[in-house]
Amino acid sequence: MTVADRPLSVNWPIRRMSHVVERHLANISVALRPHGLTAPMWRVLNGLAEGGPSSIADIAKHTAFERSYVSRLVTRMAEEGLVESVGDTTDRRFRNVRLSEQGCERHNIAREIVIALNRSSMEGLEPGDIDALMHLIDKVARNIGAERP
Repeated sequence: MTVADRPLSVNWPIRRMSHVVERHLANISVALRPHGLTAPMWRVLNGLAEGGPSSIADIAKHTAFERSYVSRLVTRMAEEGLVESVGDTTDRRFRNVRLSEQGCERHNIAREIVIALNRSSMEGLEPGDIDALMHLIDKVARNIGAERP
């Protein structure tokens, strides 16, 4: 009997991955707190930095958060001057969100912090190990119908 065959839920790979992600996001939040950011705010800032102005639905897809949560978070971030709302260039009925100048500055600071945390989380792994991990994660994602961000 392998570990995966044992009935205890702590041996379920998805549960273990969830715990790893939860801890990693907590570490990000602690590291970003002095800069007035949280891990969810980082994910929104980074999504906008990488994808440009985006709808709430697109931000939700990129961040893997519920649309209602993203909407509330973006409102809070706009109040803090990190993002701003702009008209959609193809349909004036819709509004997009983009980084403000302050949001760009904070993203640049946060990006370096998160890159360092990501590197430390992979400490001891060879490049081939990381490639294999990504390959396995992609397989699981396809099996459950998860879109690649």
